[in-house]
Amino acid sequence: MTATRSAPARHRIQSCLVILATAWVLLPPAADAQGLSGALVGTVKDEQGAVTPGALVRATSPALIGGPATTTTDEKGQWRFPVLLPGIYGLDIVLLGFTPHHQPDIHIGAGATLERTVVLQVAGIAQSVVVQDSGSRIEARSSGFETRFGPEYLRTIPSRRFSMFDSIRAAPGVSPTSPSSGTVTTVSAFGSGGNENLFLIDGTNFTCPCAGVSRAEPSIDIIQEVQIQSVGVSAEYGNIQGTVFNVVTRQGSNRFLYDASYYSQISSLTAQPVLLQVPASQSQSGYERARYRDFTTNLGGPVRRDRLWFFGGYQHLRDYDSQPGTDPEFPRTYEQDKIFAKLTWHLKPGLQLMQSFHDEFWVNPQIPTVVTPFAATTRQSASVPTITFGHLTHTLSANTVWDVRVGRFVYLRNDDPSSGDPTTPNRVDRATRISSGNPPQIGSLTLIRTTAKATLSHYQRGLFGADHEWKVGTHVEKGEHQQPEIIPGGVRFVDDNGKPFQAISAPASISGGQFITIAGFASDALTIGGRLTINAGVRLDHSRAISQDLDAIDAEGRKTGGIIPGLGTLYTWNVVSPRLGITAKLTADGRTILRGSYGRFNQGVLTGEIGPIHPGVAPITTTQFDEATGGYTRLISTVDRNINLLLDPDTRTPRTDEYSIGVDRELSSRLAVALAYIRKTGSDFIAWTDVGGQYREETRTLADGRTVPVFVLANSPASRRFLLTNPDGYSLTYNGFVMTVEKRRSNGWQALASYTLSRTYGLQVSSGATAADPQVSTVAPAFPTTTFGRDPNNLTNAYGRLPNDRPHMFRVMGTIDLPRTGLAIAASLQYFSGKPWAATTQIALPQGDQRILLEPRGSRRLSSQSLLDVRVSKPISFGRMGHVELLIDVLNVLNDTDEESLTTDDLFSPNFGQPSIFIDPRRAMMGIRLNLGR
Repeated sequence: MTATRSAPARHRIQSCLVILATAWVLLPPAADAQGLSGALVGTVKDEQGAVTPGALVRATSPALIGGPATTTTDEKGQWRFPVLLPGIYGLDIVLLGFTPHHQPDIHIGAGATLERTVVLQVAGIAQSVVVQDSGSRIEARSSGFETRFGPEYLRTIPSRRFSMFDSIRAAPGVSPTSPSSGTVTTVSAFGSGGNENLFLIDGTNFTCPCAGVSRAEPSIDIIQEVQIQSVGVSAEYGNIQGTVFNVVTRQGSNRFLYDASYYSQISSLTAQPVLLQVPASQSQSGYERARYRDFTTNLGGPVRRDRLWFFGGYQHLRDYDSQPGTDPEFPRTYEQDKIFAKLTWHLKPGLQLMQSFHDEFWVNPQIPTVVTPFAATTRQSASVPTITFGHLTHTLSANTVWDVRVGRFVYLRNDDPSSGDPTTPNRVDRATRISSGNPPQIGSLTLIRTTAKATLSHYQRGLFGADHEWKVGTHVEKGEHQQPEIIPGGVRFVDDNGKPFQAISAPASISGGQFITIAGFASDALTIGGRLTINAGVRLDHSRAISQDLDAIDAEGRKTGGIIPGLGTLYTWNVVSPRLGITAKLTADGRTILRGSYGRFNQGVLTGEIGPIHPGVAPITTTQFDEATGGYTRLISTVDRNINLLLDPDTRTPRTDEYSIGVDRELSSRLAVALAYIRKTGSDFIAWTDVGGQYREETRTLADGRTVPVFVLANSPASRRFLLTNPDGYSLTYNGFVMTVEKRRSNGWQALASYTLSRTYGLQVSSGATAADPQVSTVAPAFPTTTFGRDPNNLTNAYGRLPNDRPHMFRVMGTIDLPRTGLAIAASLQYFSGKPWAATTQIALPQGDQRILLEPRGSRRLSSQSLLDVRVSKPISFGRMGHVELLIDVLNVLNDTDEESLTTDDLFSPNFGQPSIFIDPRRAMMGIRLNLGR
C-alpha cells in the first residue's frame, strides 16, 4: 500500500527542496566547521582597544597539510580559519609597528569554534610576546551540550579496548545498556532510545538502516577524536531523535610515525568472586578467562610532503571467556580483525580531499549462561566494509567553504548454530527459562547504506546590524536490509516445568525493507554585538518506505534464483524539523556562557519496521500439546502476513521535542564547569495493535492467591488483525540535570568528572523488555520486543520507568604523573544506578501464552554498578627515535559482582530474579606500546 499526501503538501515540500538546491548553487560557498573540522576565529586590537586591520595571522599545526594557514585581519580587525582539522595549533600575529604575538597549545576539536581576542603591544617593548593559555577554551558558538574525547584521554585512560564505545559509555548523560560489555553497544543519551542515534566515521553514516544502531566499530588506536553531540544538534543532521556520535580517525603527516601495541590478560590474574553450579554437573564454575590477546599496528606519513599523506592500521583481538555456572570447555570466542586506510590530499591551495576505508571481520557468539548452554547459542560472524569514497573540501576564502561527501557501508552477517548442527530443534522451558537443543532461530543479515551530502557555508559581516554564518546543504541517502530466517528443524518447542506445552513452526522466511531520503537544510548563526549568537535552522526530509524485490530462498536459506516481488512504496513522510538555539556571553572575556536550545527531531524510516509485511515472510503457526493425542495437535494461532499483518499507510514519523538550558564557566585557563538541564518529550511512536480481535476482561488467580486482570480473546484467533501504526498512549518523558568539571592537563595532571541526575519514563515497545534488554522505541527485529502491542495484555503495567532509566550516573577519569619516578597513573571510575525491571508471570489464554507484568516497570532494579579501572604506565625513551611504554591495567579494581542479566523475571519460576550474566570481575591486563618517529 502507498501512503498518499495531498497535492498541495507535496508541492510545498518540492518547492522548498528546489529553493534549497538553488540556494546551494547560487550562494557564495559557505564557511563553517564541517563536522570533521573545527574553526578558530578572533579579533586583533591595540592596547587602547582600537581594532587593527591588515595584521598577518598564521595558524600552524602538524595536522595541517599544505603548510601553515594564513589570513589577514579585515577592517574590523577580525580574522577566521574556518576549516582546521582536530589537533594542537599555534597562533602567530604580525603587524608593522607592533611586537609579534605567539600563542601555542590551542586545542581544536571536531565541530568546535574557538574565539581569541589578541591585544598587540607597541614594538620596542619586547622582541616578541608569547602568551600561554590566553582566551577561553569554551566552544563559542554551539548552543547545545557536547563532549569530546581526544588523544589526551583515548591514549591514557584504561579501557576494555573494544571500540569507540569505551569512550561513548563514559560520556555525561549516556546510559549504556551494559556499562562493561564489549559486545552490547546500545546506549541511551539523555533519555533517547538505543535506536535513535546517528553514528559516523569520518562523516560516513554507518547507522543500521533497519534498527538505528551502530554497525561498525573501528579500532580504538586509529581514532583521533570521538565527538558526542548530545543536545542541540543542528539542522544539518536529521532522521534522529538522540545523539550524533562522530568518530574522527587519525591521518598521516609530514613525518613518518609508527606505533604498535600488545595487550594480554591471563587466567591466573583474573578473579573468580562468583561461583555457580553448572547444570547437569556436580561441579561449580566462575568467570573463566580463556584467552585475551590484542595486537595493533599503525603507520602514517607522507607520500609527498604537504601534498599527499597516508595512514593505515590493523587490530587483531581475541577475547575468550565464560560466565559463572557454564562449562569452561565451551567459552564465548569473540574475535575481531580490523583494517583501516586513509589518504589525505592537498590538491591545491584551499582544496583538500579525504578518502578512507575501514573493514572488520568478526565473530561474536551469544554468551552461554546457566540457562542457555553453548549448544543453544548463536555464532554470529560478519564483515563490515565502510568506505568514504571522497570528502572534498574547498576553502575559497576565510568566509566561504563548500564540501561534498560520498560514503557507503555494507554489513554481511551470518547467524549459525554454535553446535554446527542446523537441524536439531530448540527447546525452552517457560517456567525455568532453561534452553536446550539449537538456538531458536538462525539465518543471515545484509545491510547497505549509501550517503551523499553537500554543504555550503558563508560568513557575512554587518548585515542588518549582525554577523551571519549561513549554511545550506542537501543530503541523499538510500538504505536497505535483507534477512533470511530459519527455525532449526522447522519447529521449536516450549515446555512447562518439564512437560510438553507448545510448538512454534514456520518454513524458511525472508524479510526486507528499503528507504530513500532526500533532504535539504538551512541555518544561520547570527551574532549580535559579539556577545549573543542565535542559531536558527530548519530541515526538510522527504522519505519513502519501500518493500523491495528479494531473492527467493530454499529450506536451508540458500538462494534459488527466483525473485519474490515486493509491495513497492508503502508510505511517504514529508517532515519539517525546526531547530533554535542561543549562546550568550555573560562576561566580556567569554569565560561564562549561557546556552539554550530547542529542536524537533524525527525518526527516519527504519526498514526493520516494514520487514514483517514483506511477501517473503512465511506464516508462523503455534500449536499446543494435547495429552489425548500425544502430539501438538491443538491449533492456537497462525500469523500470516497476508491475512493478519496490516500497515497503516498514514503512519506518522515518531518525534521528540528537546529543550535545554545551561551555563558554562571557565574558572581558570585550565578549569571549566558546565551545568545543564535537558527535557525531552516524545510521541507518535510506532507499534502494533490488534484491530480485529475482540477481548473481554477477566481475572486469573495466581499461585500465591492473588488475582490479576487479563484480556481474553473472545472471537477466533484467525480474526485478529495486527496493525502497525501510531497507537495512542505511547510516549517518552525525560528530565535530566548534568554537571561536568574538567581540569585540562597542566602541572602533570588532568581530570574530567560528571554527574547526571535524571528520570526517564513513558510507554514504548521496550516497556515489556527484560532487565537486560535495551531501551528502544522500534519494533525492528534486532530487538526482543518485535511483537509488543499485538496483545492488549502486553500493556498491563507497562507504563513506567523505561529500560535504560538510571537516576544517578557519576563518572570521573584522570591521569597524574608521579614526580621523579617517570610513572604515570590513570584511572576511570563510573557509578550507575541499576536498570529497572518488574516481576511478570506467564498465563495461558485462548490466544496463546502471554507474559504479563505484575507491577509497574521500575518497581525493582538491578544492583547499582561501580566500575573502577586503574593504569600504571612507564615510558622508556629512545631519544629522537621514539619511546616504548609499559602498562599495567587493573580492570574492575573493586571486583564488583553485580548482575547484568536475570535468568527469568517470572515471579513463580524457581529461577526468579537469579543472575545469569555478571560484570566481568577484577583482572589485570599487561600491555606494551611502541612509538617511533614522535
